[in-house]
Amino acid sequence: MAERILISDLLRNTRLALTNRLRLLRRGDIDYVVLSVSGSYPERTVRPRRRFPLSLLPWPSPPSSVQSFCESLETLAADPRVQGAVFVVSNLSAGLATLGSLRAAITRFRESGKRAVAYLHGISLGAYYLASACDEIAAPESATFYAAGLRSETYFLKDTLALFGVEADFEAIAEYKVSPDTFRRAEMTEPHREMLESLLDSIYAEVVGAIAGGRDMAPDHVRDLLDEVPLTAEQAHDTGLLDAVCYEDELPTHLGTADKPAALLTGQQAQRRLIRPRRWHSRRAIGVVSLEGTIVPGPSRRAPLPLPLPLPVPTAQAGSDTLVQQLRSAAQDKGLAAVVLHVDSPGGSSLASDLIWREVANLRRAKPVVVYMGSQAASGGYYVSAPAHAIVAQPTSLTGSIGVWSGKFVTRELFGKLQARREVIARGKAADLYADRAPFSDEERARIRAQNGAAYAQFTERVARGRGMTAEEVEAVARGRVWTGEQALARGLVDALGDLHATVERARELAGLDPKRYAPVVNVEPPKQHQLPVPTPAEAGEWLAGLLGLLHGGVLALAPWEIRIRG
Repeated sequence: MAERILISDLLRNTRLALTNRLRLLRRGDIDYVVLSVSGSYPERTVRPRRRFPLSLLPWPSPPSSVQSFCESLETLAADPRVQGAVFVVSNLSAGLATLGSLRAAITRFRESGKRAVAYLHGISLGAYYLASACDEIAAPESATFYAAGLRSETYFLKDTLALFGVEADFEAIAEYKVSPDTFRRAEMTEPHREMLESLLDSIYAEVVGAIAGGRDMAPDHVRDLLDEVPLTAEQAHDTGLLDAVCYEDELPTHLGTADKPAALLTGQQAQRRLIRPRRWHSRRAIGVVSLEGTIVPGPSRRAPLPLPLPLPVPTAQAGSDTLVQQLRSAAQDKGLAAVVLHVDSPGGSSLASDLIWREVANLRRAKPVVVYMGSQAASGGYYVSAPAHAIVAQPTSLTGSIGVWSGKFVTRELFGKLQARREVIARGKAADLYADRAPFSDEERARIRAQNGAAYAQFTERVARGRGMTAEEVEAVARGRVWTGEQALARGLVDALGDLHATVERARELAGLDPKRYAPVVNVEPPKQHQLPVPTPAEAGEWLAGLLGLLHGGVLALAPWEIRIRG
């Protein structure tokens, strides 16, 4: 049965028909629209709620996101006067999974019949990976092509901690669960090395394959060219890696002719001249719940200020209290036909992950749930994803890491080095279990291992139930091992590769929505009692308390805090 036409749509589309006609009558060409591409590109545009009178202040606009990038290209694709877009890429810090989403948006733009041109100020591997989705790549002659492959860095601090009299006493399941190795080992284990080698192989193959496909080259030839960097812009042009070497002011002539240069407008200049697509809305929307950062008990938090720490620590904390309330709200919202759970997390607290898992499982009974994995959805991030109807990941998403670990730092020697004396009075045989005075005794270690074993069994059972796998099949891909999205697809841990757009389409299909109607994609806001606060310096203590809470008496389902892959 077809949905009824909404009166709001009739009014909106009537207004658009009039304004679009007026805009088409305006003189002046719009051959290409120039879009600046820089920064980290979060997945969704988030505009924090601010109470009066803070809401009256001139807050800066939120940073460019994948969502805003896609919306801009959809608008350009709908205007018949626009020939294409020029993407000026500089200072791009987005991860490869995010760049995969931007590439997919450019591909859809090209499929609409438009032309995409990349203009690169700096030619890093990430920038070139993105640019290879375009029809043409140009750069100034002063640019250097330094897309120099991938590298991973892992730090081992056991000996460093020993200098200060600190010992890391951690237990992990299983051999690939290497998260605590940074603190408890002095060098890399063979399983750790094997896993990183496999991840780099998979990610590099994806990058090289995408470049080869975009540039119509053989993958082996692309690898050979990348091995020759750095190259000057002219050398890159000679090898076919660049299509043109010119300055930005020469682009109009390059894209047009000397007699008739192409008309270029910035995105801001084009806003008032572009026509807007008319849409007939569905009565129900697709909700998006974002789980970003380390999973912790309590509310979600963000560090109020950048932290000058020697190790990468996620500034966002996904609190189980906040996520549980959001998921319950989504289940009760009759206006939502389906829910997309966007997960970008290395995991965290096993307890918090299980509480969120329960709500995802409950939500699944009410309406379709599809998970979209960002840069990483590992350990606890995979735990909460398992009960969804379907899981979509980027080829370079880091996922899996089905395993647990727990333990403590022992500071007995530190107090000796400081010539500090402490006296402890306790009651109860287990009072000192997680105290930092001494390593675990044999009896305590046995209990810790039993606790970890129970948590691991629960984790694998959740995965088996959610993914329809046997215990043996889960064990074969578990043991703490991290996989890329490409590898996870081959092992049944995810259902498809794609971006958030593809995930939303999957959710629409599962919800049975009319494909001819536009289903809005809306953020599911947390209830007021768990609203994310505006970051202020006073919240630093709360954020730090959430981080330290991970290390006090709990089992962790936490992947390495960051697998840093530089290219």
